Amino acid sequence: MSEPTLFPLRPGFREMVWGGRGLETRFGKPLPAGRPFGESWEVSALPELESECAYGPSSGLTLGALVNTYGERLLGKAVSERYGGRFPLLIKLLDACQDLSIQVHPDDEYATRNGLGTFGKSEAWYVLHSAGGRIALGLQEGIGREAFEQAILQGKVGDTIQYKGVQSGDLVYLPPGTVHALCQGVMIYEVQQSSDITFRIHDYDRPGLDGKPRELHTGQALEVIDFQSAPEIRDTRNESDSLLLETEHFSLEKFTLKSGPGTHTPYGSFAAATLIEGAADIQSEGTQYTLKKGDTCLISADCPFEITPHHGTPVVYLVASVP
Repeated sequence: MSEPTLFPLRPGFREMVWGGRGLETRFGKPLPAGRPFGESWEVSALPELESECAYGPSSGLTLGALVNTYGERLLGKAVSERYGGRFPLLIKLLDACQDLSIQVHPDDEYATRNGLGTFGKSEAWYVLHSAGGRIALGLQEGIGREAFEQAILQGKVGDTIQYKGVQSGDLVYLPPGTVHALCQGVMIYEVQQSSDITFRIHDYDRPGLDGKPRELHTGQALEVIDFQSAPEIRDTRNESDSLLLETEHFSLEKFTLKSGPGTHTPYGSFAAATLIEGAADIQSEGTQYTLKKGDTCLISADCPFEITPHHGTPVVYLVASVP
């Protein structure tokens, strides 16, 4: 098989009780009819909802199959060695038509020690749209474990949470242990570790898609909450062609093009480019594909690439990679 360059990906869609149809109306995602979808898993190697190559020579291959076929040529040598050949990131688009549960995620050490997998869940959100929406972001000042436990017992978790308004272009980094929730009217791009571990603390006594109350995980949540965590919201609307965030597990960059091309040297790790405004061509070493708003393309570690807007239409895209 020829050397890998570009892999345009077909996402999987996750039906959620808090979801809607915004991924279809705003990003043209082909959602199955008549059901509420909250998540589009753009780049996923998790078996429950794995991405596939959408077209080209590798059309139909899952991300896991691509990793097995190309190994460190796709992942990058350092990334492959660091993560034992596993794909380390999960990238989603989320559409909150209701508030999500108040929740928290564990770190790698807790996940491994408790047999929950190799990866904890560190994540970052880039706000794509907000209809005057807000997010739950940490606990109010002075709330410690004892006060929080009492609030859980008394059904007053909402009284302990800090809520903040968000707008398009805002960036939020959520390290493990941070109590949080995406809220109604907000749509985000999310990059995170390759993990689906969520400990729900409070879910408004809401039935799930099966009509039964959704499970809560308050004991596990109390074990992992960082009561000192105080994340901030960063406005990136005036930032372009910049590194938005670099953490231990992932980097996130934002690029704005009014005319092209935007030229990128090899990242040394795989890169995932997601177009969030406009339409463009992506090209690398003689291979070219067209991306529309909401599409994601995976780029191999040692491949340079260019993104060229269509017909002079401005484009904005995000690139996630491993530092």
